Amino acid sequence: MKLKGTMTEQSYREDLIASKLHLFNDKSMRRFLYIIRETFPAMNTAYVLSWTPDQGEDLISFLVDTHSVIKIELDRYDATVAPIVDVYSIENWMKGLSKIFQIKFAVAFDLAKNDLV
Repeated sequence: MKLKGTMTEQSYREDLIASKLHLFNDKSMRRFLYIIRETFPAMNTAYVLSWTPDQGEDLISFLVDTHSVIKIELDRYDATVAPIVDVYSIENWMKGLSKIFQIKFAVAFDLAKNDLV
């Protein structure tokens, strides 16, 4: 998908940059960052694609560098509960995405690509 510089894209860009800063700098995100680094030791950058807080868990999907999406289900209250981790190729993740989510993904991919230059 080609980016056009729309206001929607700009809004996503701002949110995604904030999500990256939050992931790498906020103590509350340490468990997620640890899981990502454990799964992808050579990881350089990551962006939150979606975050669904459930009653007792958080379900978060991250774009990792420009090669994978990792979906993590993490118990919010009990750190001893093992997380559920699923890894997807970009191609598999993109299947069936709504148009609006495709735009968000394209912006995240663009940001990740620029981080890796």
